[in-house]
Amino acid sequence: MYFTETINNKKLSFLGLGCWRFGEQENPSGSENNPGKNYWNGQKRTDSLKIIDFAVSNGITHFDTAQAYGLGISEQTIGQRLKKIRDKVIIATKIIPASNNNDEILKKINISLKRLCTDYLDILYLHWPDKKYDIKFAVEALEKARNLGIIKNIGVSNFSVTEIGNALMAGKIDFCQTGYNFLWQHREKDIVPFCISNKIHIIAYSFYAQGIVFKKNIETDSAILNSGRKNLVFLKKENIDLVKKIIDDLNNIALSSGYTIPQILINWAKTRPWLAGILVGASKKSQITESIKAMDISIDNNIYIYLENLAARSYNIVDTQNIFAHNLKKDGE
Repeated sequence: MYFTETINNKKLSFLGLGCWRFGEQENPSGSENNPGKNYWNGQKRTDSLKIIDFAVSNGITHFDTAQAYGLGISEQTIGQRLKKIRDKVIIATKIIPASNNNDEILKKINISLKRLCTDYLDILYLHWPDKKYDIKFAVEALEKARNLGIIKNIGVSNFSVTEIGNALMAGKIDFCQTGYNFLWQHREKDIVPFCISNKIHIIAYSFYAQGIVFKKNIETDSAILNSGRKNLVFLKKENIDLVKKIIDDLNNIALSSGYTIPQILINWAKTRPWLAGILVGASKKSQITESIKAMDISIDNNIYIYLENLAARSYNIVDTQNIFAHNLKKDGE
């Protein structure tokens, strides 16, 4: 396994496990009361536990979740499974404050601590900027929590440069999590240089574009069309033809070179020295097996030339600031 940073005396694996899907545990047949089933169309708890065990046994130390993932089900799942090896793993979660209230923010942190079966968080992110709370106030509250020892590192997720700058006025920001993958590199023009200059570690989520890079036909794939992924920026009518062409060309590179797509993409990511880690999700063990194997494989240098030329075309995908095409204002608006 390839490690990049040391966090709280623990090594951060470059390959991290994104645990959003673990929040969508399937209820017994016929039950409609499943608050977590809102994006991925369900996940068996037994599969989630097997994936966590498999990740740990293969050297993954970084586990990323959020309060919003299944209204706490994801946090509970990984917390219960990792509590016996808590001193060996790095757990990151995220909150969205509902107001500018210290007690309310501390309450949210304590809820996550309880669910995660721990007395501290390695990384706590502010999940999305929101007009309901003031960024500076929220960071000040997190700094107070850091002083109490219940937070070790503070992060922001899906923040613009201006919003990260506001956060820095109130405290130290250690991590920035942003969408980044072969199809989505727009943040190289703003977030990446800003974080580098401010010595903020960058974590890329949706590294496989939520599985889209593996799909043969994203327009007709039922797994995509029956999930929240159908609304991703990659499937917008102005982008879909270009996305399909890039995916086809990526598959052609894989076929001609003999490397798998995970091997190609993970090696491509390793050429970005500013990346502290990438997050990938899974619904079964086999989906992360190749990613884990790819960590110890190096591809031929001449392939990088083709990859960079192909990756550059992704800049023609419309920049909506995030892959979900959420209607966020750009800096200065």
